[in-house]
Amino acid sequence: MKPIKVYIAGKVSPDSSMGTSFWRDEFCKQLEEKSGFKIINLDPTTRKALPFDPQMVFGRDSFFIKNSDLVIVNLTDDISVGGSQEMLIAKYFKKPLLGIAKEGGKFVNNSFNDFGRIVDFVHPFVLGTCDAIVGSEDEAAEWIKKNFEKIEPKGMSCVDDSIKYYMKNYLDKDEFAKSVF
Repeated sequence: MKPIKVYIAGKVSPDSSMGTSFWRDEFCKQLEEKSGFKIINLDPTTRKALPFDPQMVFGRDSFFIKNSDLVIVNLTDDISVGGSQEMLIAKYFKKPLLGIAKEGGKFVNNSFNDFGRIVDFVHPFVLGTCDAIVGSEDEAAEWIKKNFEKIEPKGMSCVDDSIKYYMKNYLDKDEFAKSVF
C-alpha cells in the first residue's frame, strides 16, 4: 500500500488540547495502526532549525499542504487563525479535508442556540469546506480506512456552490439582502 502524506492542521502550542506541540507524531502513529495505511506526517512544527520568517512559515505550510495526500484539521474550540486558513488552502489545492470535531464543542453541537432556536449544529464554515467530519481520532482512522482511496475532494468551488445555493433557495426570502443588493 502506498504511503499517505498527511498534513495535520490544528494547535501547535505546548498547551494544545493534545498535550504537547508534538502531538502530531503520536496521532499519526495511531492513525497508521488503526487505518492500515503507512502515514507520513508532514508536520509544520519541524521547522525549528529554520529562522523565523513569517513568509517562509506561510509558504512552507502551504507547500506541505499542496504536496499532501490528505489534510486533517483538529477542530478544537481554540483553533487558531492558521488552522482555519489551512482548511481553505486545502480546498485551494483540492485536497481531501477531514475534520475532527468533538460533539458538544464549538463546531458540532446537537443543542446549539441559533437566535433562540435549538438546532443540531455543524459550523457552516466547517461543513462547507470539510469533505467529512468525524468525532474522534478513532473515527478518523476508520474514515481513512474506508474512504481515503475513493474520496473526490471539494475544491474552492465549494465557495461558489454555497453562494449559488443561497441565491437559489434563500435570497428571495432574505429581506436584508434584498434591500442592499
